[in-house]
Amino acid sequence: MSLGSQQGNAHLHWHLAPLPPGVPYDEQQFHAVMRTNGIVTVDDDRQAALAHEIRLRIHF
Repeated sequence: MSLGSQQGNAHLHWHLAPLPPGVPYDEQQFHAVMRTNGIVTVDDDRQAALAHEIRLRIHF
């Protein structure tokens, strides 16, 4: 997701928004990151485990 101009954002980064299983396709894009559609809470231990899993799967 790019939320800005290339002039002001001369870098690349990602925001990962994991979804629970079963979310319909039409609710998986911007719908998934809109606060008005609710927030999935993730405790610190689960968030750390997710971060670890993501790091294991990133290949540079």
